[in-house]
Amino acid sequence: MKNLLMRNKKPILLGALAVVVVVLVAGLSVKTIRDRAAKAAQATQYRTEQTKDIVAWGEVKYNVVYDISIDFPAIVTSLDVKEGDRVRLGQSLVTLDISDYEASLEKLRQQLITNEAGLKTATQDMVSLEADIAQLKKDIQRKTEELGSGTNINLKMLQDSLVLALKDAEKARQDAQSYEQLYLAGAISRDALEKYKLLADQKEKAASDIANNIEKLKRDLQTEIDQLGVSLKYKQAQLTQIVNANSANTAKQNSGVAVSRIDLDSMKSKSAKSYIKDNRIVCCVEEGIVKNLRPVIGTRLGLQNAPTSVLQLIDLSSVVISAEVEEAFIKSVSLGETVKIVPEFDKSITIQGTVSQISNIAVEDDGKRIVRVEVKPNDPTGLLKPGYTADVYFPAK
Repeated sequence: MKNLLMRNKKPILLGALAVVVVVLVAGLSVKTIRDRAAKAAQATQYRTEQTKDIVAWGEVKYNVVYDISIDFPAIVTSLDVKEGDRVRLGQSLVTLDISDYEASLEKLRQQLITNEAGLKTATQDMVSLEADIAQLKKDIQRKTEELGSGTNINLKMLQDSLVLALKDAEKARQDAQSYEQLYLAGAISRDALEKYKLLADQKEKAASDIANNIEKLKRDLQTEIDQLGVSLKYKQAQLTQIVNANSANTAKQNSGVAVSRIDLDSMKSKSAKSYIKDNRIVCCVEEGIVKNLRPVIGTRLGLQNAPTSVLQLIDLSSVVISAEVEEAFIKSVSLGETVKIVPEFDKSITIQGTVSQISNIAVEDDGKRIVRVEVKPNDPTGLLKPGYTADVYFPAK
């Protein structure tokens, strides 16, 4: 018997060892199954046995954040808050020395005033020249009419004199002819006849001189008209030059005024922001949280008018919960439905919320497919703060 046992000892030991291995493998399999079940029980989404709600892990985030920057010369003189502080509308965040900025504004104001004043003197006075041109036109028109109609007073006088002179010359010539007949009849002497002939010649010469004077006066009048025409053209050319110069100077000065006004308005607009009041950066939302407070006391901002980021301001009215719902349960989540939010820092608190957005994209997270669901909390006291976590309970359908 002993020999039989000894002969079968090795196979028996091998069989026992195999049984032990099977048991150990089975035990490990059971443990693995139990671990997986435990992990599944601890998953971010599941249906609780008591409520049958879908529970999703969520993080407190925000949709609106303001980047507060300064793009004009300033120096930080005081930091009135710290990063993470909760602030209210109008509360001072940073105090600035803006004396350089104010000096720049004043310089631009004076430049605008100077350019506007220059606009008034940019044009030459044309009133006197325009009056001269108008008078020349009248004189030319009047003298031309007088010459054409013979109504010039000097010309009229000469023409009247010519009529009388021609009458006198005609009478004298007739008398000379009469006295020549008497001379031929022997009634008068030759000296007497010559006397009358000489008088007739003098009368004719006087009439001829007057006629020549009339022609000379006409030529003089035409020359005067021509000279007036030359003066008119010269003054008109002067006026054209002045008009063109005035137009160019006015355009140039207007351009300078426009540029000065744009520069001034642009510089003013740099401080015309909801978060700037006098020399302070203030909270521009009803309630916010300071984030990324960058400068220190003495930091120079807006060098070369380039924007310098000072801080970010989270708008607490935009706070939401970004919940991660597994793909398998997303069909049970609806827009506008009311959900419960249980913050991680105090499980005894329940806050109501409303589903405000369901992403149309699923993403992979730790080997699972999740859909991000945005929940707007009804949290007037501001218990939920950015970065906090919470469980979101969605009613099961």
